[in-house]
Amino acid sequence: MASFDLQPLFNRWAAAWSSHDPEQLLALFTTDCIFEDVPFGVVACGQEELRAFASVAFAAVPDFKIELTRSFAAEKWAAIEWVMSGTHQGDFPGMPATGKCFSSVCGSSILELDSEKIRRESDYWDAASFMRQVGMLPS
Repeated sequence: MASFDLQPLFNRWAAAWSSHDPEQLLALFTTDCIFEDVPFGVVACGQEELRAFASVAFAAVPDFKIELTRSFAAEKWAAIEWVMSGTHQGDFPGMPATGKCFSSVCGSSILELDSEKIRRESDYWDAASFMRQVGMLPS
């Protein structure tokens, strides 16, 4: 599968994260998916655990937005770079809400693909920039 064939999937992925709708996001993943948020140390196995993670994230940042910047795919693997923004309005585990906005927080995702679905996603993003912008670390 060439990278140009996967651009619609990548666009749906960004739209799903920006939609704040866990069901829209889950539609992109296999039932036995693995989702890993490396900075938060979260590993969600299967759609139920991913739903729970997404629900907490969407509640904490109700205006969460992802914009794709680059992508690459080869066979069953893909890498996408993105920028996220939003307002930290709800609590994350161990991170009480600050009410502050964050923007231009860069990240990337490594995706393992299974046909037209995502089997595994590992996210790597700049948690220090996020924490500085929401007031949890000094500038």
